Amino acid sequence: MSIRIPASSLATEVLPDLPQGGVRPAAVALAPLPPLPVPSGVPVLEPGKLFTVINDTRSRAWCGPTAVAAITGAPVSLVRDCFRLARFGSHWRDRPRSPPIMGTRDREVEHAMRSLGFHGHWQTVPGNPTLAAFLESRQGLLRSHPTIVCVTRHYVAVSGWLFCDTFTEGQVVDADDAPRRSKRVKRVFVVTGRSAAMADIPRK
Repeated sequence: MSIRIPASSLATEVLPDLPQGGVRPAAVALAPLPPLPVPSGVPVLEPGKLFTVINDTRSRAWCGPTAVAAITGAPVSLVRDCFRLARFGSHWRDRPRSPPIMGTRDREVEHAMRSLGFHGHWQTVPGNPTLAAFLESRQGLLRSHPTIVCVTRHYVAVSGWLFCDTFTEGQVVDADDAPRRSKRVKRVFVVTGRSAAMADIPRK
């Protein structure tokens, strides 16, 4: 035998987020999600940092390799091979002797930096100020990020208020104590990011 229950006696279920009457409660602002962690395998760019240059060769390190080594922390022998790759291609190893790296060019400096996982761009400095004036007038990335500054056909490394070049013999000094501060600045390579270095840099 079936029993019929009057509809008027049934209880009405009310959802907590939709009160009886159909009016939704006011929206609640959610807290922002925390930033995603940087994957452990991705190198991090460290503004305001330079390395003492490690010259593991038996000859003098010229200005281009010295500036690159000061920013990347790579030894001079590896930096020179990056310059050889930029200048001669991967077949430089077929030569009976490793070609010397002395005078270098902007594009070779950029190529060597990129091979070691440091990316950036060259920009002209208007008015060709002295190194002292350039250091004081820097703004934005020029002031905080590692840079390679072309000072009268000579490359120097600057990051924040740290300085390194061949005249400091690869030692990192305060920018206020940098030599040749009266020389004129032509161009500057600004490092803007990092990536993994090339895994197959040709070496002997």
